[in-house]
Amino acid sequence: MKNNKYQFFIPVLLSALLSACGGGSGGGSTVSNNANGTTVAVSNSGRQFIGVVAKGRIVGAHVSAFSLDQAGNKSASSFATATTGADGSYAISVSGSVASFLIEVSAAPGAIMYDEATQADLPFPEDLKLRSVVKQGSSPEPVYWGSVTPLTELIVQVAEKAGGLTPTNIDRARAGVQALLGFDPQRVLAIHTTADASQDTYVDEKIQGLSLTAISQLALDKALSCDAANQGSRVACVVKQIASAGKLDGNDFILREDVRAALRASFEKVAQDESLNKSGKNSVAGTSAFTANSLPAPAPEQDKIAATKQLFSSLRNNIYAVSNSQQNGGLDLRLNAVKSDFEKATQPLDKDLLIWSKTITEGIDQFNKYRNGQTNATAVNGLFYGQTALWSVYQNIGNLGDCTVMRDALNVATTPAQAAGIECRFSRFILPGTYKYAYQYQVEWVELVDRIWLEPVANDVTRFNYKSELVQQKAVFVWNEGKNDFLRRPVNPADVVATYGNSNDAYTGQMSIAMEGNKLYAFTVEGKMPPRTNSAGQLISDFERWSLRTDRNQTVDGNFRYDFSGELKSYVKDQVSSRLSLDKGSYAIVALSYKGNLQKNGIKEFNLAITAEAGNSKVHGEIKIGNASADKNGLSYQPNRIDFIGSISNATGLANALEIFNGQLTVERFAYGSFDSNKPESANNFVRKAVALSGVIQVPERPPLKLNVTGSNDAFGSNSIFAQYLDGSSVINAQMSESIGKPRVVRVSSSSGVSFDVYGKNEVADILKDGSKVGWLDIKVGRISYVDGSFETIR
Repeated sequence: MKNNKYQFFIPVLLSALLSACGGGSGGGSTVSNNANGTTVAVSNSGRQFIGVVAKGRIVGAHVSAFSLDQAGNKSASSFATATTGADGSYAISVSGSVASFLIEVSAAPGAIMYDEATQADLPFPEDLKLRSVVKQGSSPEPVYWGSVTPLTELIVQVAEKAGGLTPTNIDRARAGVQALLGFDPQRVLAIHTTADASQDTYVDEKIQGLSLTAISQLALDKALSCDAANQGSRVACVVKQIASAGKLDGNDFILREDVRAALRASFEKVAQDESLNKSGKNSVAGTSAFTANSLPAPAPEQDKIAATKQLFSSLRNNIYAVSNSQQNGGLDLRLNAVKSDFEKATQPLDKDLLIWSKTITEGIDQFNKYRNGQTNATAVNGLFYGQTALWSVYQNIGNLGDCTVMRDALNVATTPAQAAGIECRFSRFILPGTYKYAYQYQVEWVELVDRIWLEPVANDVTRFNYKSELVQQKAVFVWNEGKNDFLRRPVNPADVVATYGNSNDAYTGQMSIAMEGNKLYAFTVEGKMPPRTNSAGQLISDFERWSLRTDRNQTVDGNFRYDFSGELKSYVKDQVSSRLSLDKGSYAIVALSYKGNLQKNGIKEFNLAITAEAGNSKVHGEIKIGNASADKNGLSYQPNRIDFIGSISNATGLANALEIFNGQLTVERFAYGSFDSNKPESANNFVRKAVALSGVIQVPERPPLKLNVTGSNDAFGSNSIFAQYLDGSSVINAQMSESIGKPRVVRVSSSSGVSFDVYGKNEVADILKDGSKVGWLDIKVGRISYVDGSFETIR
């Protein structure tokens, strides 16, 4: 369940926005960054506007540029024209007298459009027009870059509906669409996710590429009432539906709900289709694109320096509040406390709880069958525990269990009349540093084991008294020529040492079962259990008290469902140190062998509705664990998706508990079946992972921070973070991408049109607003210098 690389990475993300080791251009008058961070030499005597047209790649189309006056009126004739090249690119010259202008892309003889869903070149539809509106500030940079896509057409139509293409309407429309998507579509290069090369692109480019592929997929699916006979006409229809679906309502941007929902569903669909998505970004959980139908689109500050100061003020205030652990209640201090408290409270919720319940219920079944003469077998194994092969890696032995029908505490029963009780054993884990080769043909280690003795209550076949203990025991595996593997040797009683906490009482209680004929369908536990330990085997409690019920039922597909309810408490010095409630809706689904035993890879799904309290922390919500699979060689069987939906509260350093987070956290892993866990990671052997967070974080002394964040490694040696936050006054989008083949880039932009890009190892980044340079960010000295001569610190 743990992924240390991405645990609590929100403070890291926010801090990285201002402390990243990288930079943009040095701000000279003869160079300017394009979308890829490279430089283009230009003359100071004029300006150039360059970019790419895509839905997907559009080749041979006609490009026209029209000036706009302050009232938003379009000029009667174009001031520049061009034709899109083989990669969809174009370039036009812009007169210094033109501030705002409109780019229009339309059909021309022979023009073609690549369609991602069918992966074919189609005639560019005669009735399709794509536009992008550009509002440039005073003294704009000599080279400006911008895409033209269906998403920029949405901006144009929203501004037109608001009263025309005035500077204010352009700003507000762009801010709304940028909040909807998590990026400014005009400022992100349009790539094709069907191309192998898309894996080595930046994360915002992948998100935009998937958005465009989703539009193509909607056309193929004949969605939004677009059911024309050919794909090109359907694409044109879908684009028109999307572009006309947005509007400004006061300071809110609204996208018609049927369109928004269809886009999000298609976005998720194509992300998971590897024939359409070769970018490696299979998870879009935590991505803000198309996730809400009403988003703030505040009228941005008109003054470029004021707008820039607003961006950095928001970053500085939120980063300071998030990362400041020096003062009481600092968020990272509280997050660390929650992490520690949560692990203590939920320790029994690993697969131990399922193995424990499953094995004991099977053991009681076996006891009754043996005593009634229905079987000769005295033992039942939960997961290949006991006299089993080592499976070539010792780690697979942990967290397994078995039960044996006994005549007394030391001897196995040999006749039904001797069946006096059951002993069950569960291996928690192997103690670190104890694995060794004792001889050439023998390996051994020390494992921590729960051992429980169950004895039936007199004249009652449904109740058992139990006594439990925690022991350390040596496990010895000896080479077997016939099996061509190591086999476990029976445990020597001299190699078993009991471990006790500070409790003076034995760990005792009662278990009961409910039967329907010969089938056990319910199992309850009331009593004390041994203490919990950390990963080093050190005790972290004195004992536990369980009040637990497990119901077992067969599902229609032949698997078995175990429903859990009850409460588990840990005690230290007779005081409750943590409490875990399993609420209605907690269950596990497992597959059984033909003998009724849990299969090696039999755990299919976990769903746990929990309330956990420990220390100063409380967690309430639902944990879903599923999509399990084995690795390439079958040695490691792991869940590939974990979701937490709920709230986290903590009172560390505060007078009262404060809700830190409310939302969803998702951890995903992809293509695990192709990964060989027995070999080191490489370009041909690695696991793609993604971690996503969507919800509200409450930072002390700050407004609620609404976050959408996703982090992933889409290719070997690559890492990326894609994020958006809203703090009540600003919408900030950010992304970080790095890989072996490309320099690291951090891109940050605000809804007011301010942006900066930090590339590679440079230490100075230009700050732009509407294509006009505002100043530059000097990362090394931590200072923002403005074009008017003023400056401020980022610390």
